[in-house]
Amino acid sequence: MLSESRVKETSKLIYLDGIRGFAAFCVFLHHFGLAFYTAYFNYFQSSAHLPGALEIRYGHSLLSVFTNGNYWVCVFFVLSGFVLSQKYFNTQSLEDLVSGAQRRFLRLYIPVAFTITLSFILICAHLLYNKPVAVIAHSEWWFGPFTSYPDCLAQYRDSVLYKTMLGGDSTFDTTLWTMAIEFFGSLLVFAYLALTHGTRNRVGALLIMLLYCYLTDSVFTAGFVLGISLNYTRKNRHKQNKYLVMFGAPLLMLFGLFLGAYPTSNDRTGTIFEHMGHSLYDYTPWFHIIGAYVVILAFTLSLHMQRMVSTRVFRFLGFISFSLYLLHPLVMASVGSYAFLKMYNRFGYNSTVAAVFVICLAVMMPASWLMAKYIDNPGTKFARYVYERFFKGKPDVFAGAVEGSKDDSMR
Repeated sequence: MLSESRVKETSKLIYLDGIRGFAAFCVFLHHFGLAFYTAYFNYFQSSAHLPGALEIRYGHSLLSVFTNGNYWVCVFFVLSGFVLSQKYFNTQSLEDLVSGAQRRFLRLYIPVAFTITLSFILICAHLLYNKPVAVIAHSEWWFGPFTSYPDCLAQYRDSVLYKTMLGGDSTFDTTLWTMAIEFFGSLLVFAYLALTHGTRNRVGALLIMLLYCYLTDSVFTAGFVLGISLNYTRKNRHKQNKYLVMFGAPLLMLFGLFLGAYPTSNDRTGTIFEHMGHSLYDYTPWFHIIGAYVVILAFTLSLHMQRMVSTRVFRFLGFISFSLYLLHPLVMASVGSYAFLKMYNRFGYNSTVAAVFVICLAVMMPASWLMAKYIDNPGTKFARYVYERFFKGKPDVFAGAVEGSKDDSMR
């Protein structure tokens, strides 16, 4: 049996995976809405399809947080800072930082390269049907152009070699713009922990990094820094008043979701944020990253909330989260769009979109599971193998001997 501390640590990882899985699913909902009900995002009456322009009313409401893709991407960044630093806070081992930093590129690159290659194959085989669907859905501005290139082979070569991982190129998949941010943000986490290893005023250094992010408008980078800070909350959670946590954590979550509902387009017309004080407008670019931090903080404080996102459904979403995040635009542009074109004239727009949503889920979930099992997980193991085979340093025998002599002299 696992020890009590081991069980608690395992549950922490489960609940963080559950949040990540839910965030990935919300990004899919965001993109599906952009493709078929784009008026919820841009508020254009001419793009509305539902009776009474219901999608626009939804877009104006606070419920739109669940399809606000930029907010859920911010959740990813805060989670990355939290998870990548968690092991070091437990072990205080520099080797963990070196290992994590050297494995990070391959861990991200393998699933990304697979996704780019799959997109390239679909394009060459003429199996993407998003362009005619975008015309019907009035989403040409987003769903139409993201699979159009003058020289597909050259673009594929550059994207798979360096443009995506180092420059955030999203030519072959609209989600890939986050990969460079994720990669360099991860390195920042490891670098900060290494540079402050053994120092007394690490919190002060963390505040300086946050100040730098604020002064340079590095909003996404701040997410990784805020994620690191959550480890202090995690370590001191047992000191919190349980009644304060019981009532405070849900309020924190609601406040975080409220900030997450701020429109990514910055068009506040018709929303509750329209009545916000003008003095706050300069800080709106920070709403999503702060909202993401506050929500994860709430879950970190509350064991009851952690159990909510540790059920089997959330664990499954957590397992497939990276694959789901990468694959869903390709499923929408291929299978989903093909089904839409076949059904639209017969069943009408809204009924067809409902059917397409179900079809996308039916394809996307097992496909993401297969990718997680046979691409993502083996890629993680391969990255570890490469590190241990080619980069991991050998034990310093001389240093060990010196330590041993010191120990003997102290007996």
